[in-house]
Amino acid sequence: MSYKGKYFSVVGDSISTLEGCIPEGYALYYDENNRRTANVHTPEDTWWGQVIGHFGGRLLVNNSWSGSTVSYHAEFTPGSFAQLDSRMSLLGRDGITPDVVMVYMGVNDWASGTRILPEEGVTAEESFDGSYRIMLEKIRKYCPGVEIWCITPAISCQSTNPDFEFPYFLGGRHISEYVDTIRRVAREEGCLLVDINDNDELVDAIDGIHPNSEGMKTMSRAIIKRVNEITGEG
Repeated sequence: MSYKGKYFSVVGDSISTLEGCIPEGYALYYDENNRRTANVHTPEDTWWGQVIGHFGGRLLVNNSWSGSTVSYHAEFTPGSFAQLDSRMSLLGRDGITPDVVMVYMGVNDWASGTRILPEEGVTAEESFDGSYRIMLEKIRKYCPGVEIWCITPAISCQSTNPDFEFPYFLGGRHISEYVDTIRRVAREEGCLLVDINDNDELVDAIDGIHPNSEGMKTMSRAIIKRVNEITGEG
């Protein structure tokens, strides 16, 4: 499909937040201080703004919540989980639903050691595989006919700290478990898998996780490249 003039919405965590661009009440990472540190000030400085601009689309809703997971955690902020109706029902605005929803989630599930599969004592809502599928189901429930881009988490670096080593293991689990889950679920659920985890270029981040302006450009280039490879769009 041609994306020119199409409406895009975003489902994300702190990496996709920007002051003034997320729903009221959602936790924010790129506030005045972090915007200055990262040199990320406007939507045109973010990965999602650059991707939408490249394809000639229009931002509808940026549903990004700093610190949020896809899966349910009793100790986390109520209402923040991306599998919830209360979040996925807010991807449209003014009677318009998005043509494309870009999902960049999973970093906080990995950091918190979320179980991958439902098992004894772990419900689908508490597992990454189960909750990711529920999230996709809710997106389609509220946005019929939408195209969903499942974007895998990128590997980052920290140019201001040459001793930084990416923490592949967090919460007792390797990030590859979550990346592989997104790959599998995206394919099984008929979504567009935008795999930037294996990108040759690392994402420069102010703290090793949250991209600076150059890191945002790296992310957007990788996403655009993968989408072009899949769809043939320019």
